[in-house]
Amino acid sequence: MPPEALRGRFSAQVSFDLSQRRDSSHFANIIYTPLAGMCNYCFHKDLHQREDFVQNDWDKWQAALADPSKIGTGKLTIHPGEPWTGYFRVRRKDGDWEPVQFWRGADGDWYATRSGRPVDREQIEDLFLWAVKQPISEEAFDRAKAGNGWADEPERPAAGFGHNSGAGADEYEALRIEWVGEREQALAFLKKPIASKEEADKAAIWARRLKDIANRADKLHADEKAPVLVKARKIDSKWRELREEPEGLQKLLKRHQLAWLQEQDRIEKERVRAAAAEAERLRREAEETLSKAKTPEAEREAGEKLAAAKEAEREAEYRRPQAGRTGAKTSLRTRRVGRIVDNDTFLASIKDSQEIKDAADKACARLAKANVAVPGMEIVEERTVV
Repeated sequence: MPPEALRGRFSAQVSFDLSQRRDSSHFANIIYTPLAGMCNYCFHKDLHQREDFVQNDWDKWQAALADPSKIGTGKLTIHPGEPWTGYFRVRRKDGDWEPVQFWRGADGDWYATRSGRPVDREQIEDLFLWAVKQPISEEAFDRAKAGNGWADEPERPAAGFGHNSGAGADEYEALRIEWVGEREQALAFLKKPIASKEEADKAAIWARRLKDIANRADKLHADEKAPVLVKARKIDSKWRELREEPEGLQKLLKRHQLAWLQEQDRIEKERVRAAAAEAERLRREAEETLSKAKTPEAEREAGEKLAAAKEAEREAEYRRPQAGRTGAKTSLRTRRVGRIVDNDTFLASIKDSQEIKDAADKACARLAKANVAVPGMEIVEERTVV
């Protein structure tokens, strides 16, 4: 509470509660007795001067509340040891806002409360320098002091929301409980449009709190996973030689066979060509013998020649050269590899494929981010919430 007595050249008891404060009505409760020898005119003049003095103390807070961006400049320059009468708020990292008030007593000293508790004199200056950038209205102060939270701050989820939580809950469960509570309230908030600055502030703060949950989850996930990763890296290191070097050496051995298999392939193709020519010669000879056959013996001879021609055709089939044995065979395989011979024609031919469109969109986005426009695209500025 503010001081209970105005001191000076007069004796007066004061009911001076700053919950009623910005007009002169707080002087209506002053009960005074002029000191001996002091006329009523002088006393009222002295009181009037004190009232103006106290009333003017509110000016800086009112100006700061009207435009917080001007705090620290011009008439709102901050001077150490010179707090402003008014209402503000402070909070520690990851904590909730606390209402703060400052006022100058009739004795000329400064007083302050934080969350309704008196602040030690030696701490007032530091508290003011901390709080001055966060002026609040009298209504916001009264609401917070009464324990009803802040209009621009989403309520914290109730402890244990959705679960039986307690001191024994692990970090995962504690964070998940927090997330489930925040999610339910945020989804309910999203069901109606934002209609005020307080609601817009609330949405921004909620987004920051949810981002903070995600950041803490990332850290807890990394911390929990770290020992597993260390163990996994040790296992990988242990087995790397046996997994990778044999694999690399077997590829070298296969490539080492390439020249030999290619030569065998050439020899096989020569054999196939020769066998195919021989099969064709035998087929023609058999057909000619059959056309001239007049006796059973001649027909039998023609049949034998025809069978020999068919056998020659089977011998003319290509047999892929191989090395090794069952389960360890190697041979030549043919695979298709594309090679662009005319870049413009090729791109024109595939420009309508989804794969090319996706790649073009990514390239366009990178160019726009670098503020580089090339023919065929434009840079459009879009407003997003960050």
